Amino acid sequence: MDRRQIAIRNNVRIRGEGNKTLLFAHGFGCEQRIWEPVIEALPNSYKVVTFDYVGCGESDFSNYISKRYDSLKGYAQDLTEVVQTLGLTDITLVAHSVSGSIASLAYPELANKVSKIVMLNPSPRYIHDLPSYESGFSRSDVDELMVLMEQNFFQWAEYMSPKVMENSDTPQLAETLESYFTAGDAQLTRNFAKATFYSDVRDTLPKLKCPVLILQAKADIVVPLKVSEYMAEILPLAKLVVMDARGHYPQLSAPKLVAQYISEFV
Repeated sequence: MDRRQIAIRNNVRIRGEGNKTLLFAHGFGCEQRIWEPVIEALPNSYKVVTFDYVGCGESDFSNYISKRYDSLKGYAQDLTEVVQTLGLTDITLVAHSVSGSIASLAYPELANKVSKIVMLNPSPRYIHDLPSYESGFSRSDVDELMVLMEQNFFQWAEYMSPKVMENSDTPQLAETLESYFTAGDAQLTRNFAKATFYSDVRDTLPKLKCPVLILQAKADIVVPLKVSEYMAEILPLAKLVVMDARGHYPQLSAPKLVAQYISEFV
């Protein structure tokens, strides 16, 4: 597949003429538009690149191959091919949630192109591995989530959106998130959920040799602070910043704050 085909497949969008490039990677259940509040808050001095993983947003769904995307490795391949398509170096990758794991998987092939990574509320494993590792969910929690998604996808979206936003004083944020959850194909979204919540990329973290800024909301039921603290200890060149923000989607609830920390890091 040539560069033009990959750009179309992943709905790659490039804006700005800055010398420094920011590449934004969205998380599960979303698409590249979720980054718009952050991008609007950034200075106009960057080249900004956004994209959709296959099966999300306005990507080319005809390229969805179940075998490829039954694990995060398929999404890591998407990320690798998008970066290679750009023909750029010295990229700062901004990765939300599971895209932090995807970036960790893709990093060996991207080390000469990606110089820094910002991970926003990341988790290398969403399920507890007690007693040594405590995350946001037990395996039974995730199993029940998968069943709910299969039985009534829209009920799942309505139930989960306010819980993971954790900003009850601004219910429109949960409504926005719910619109992202329900905009895609229900089965492909469930497949992405399965690849995300059953994944475990902890063994990749020590191999990630570039500087990493971990931005963590002070309250997040999906990714507790102790998970980001764990990552900050394992990643060789990591810095953890706990933001004055709540919920798993600070790019919606605190976009100016996220933009500020990204700019300072870059």
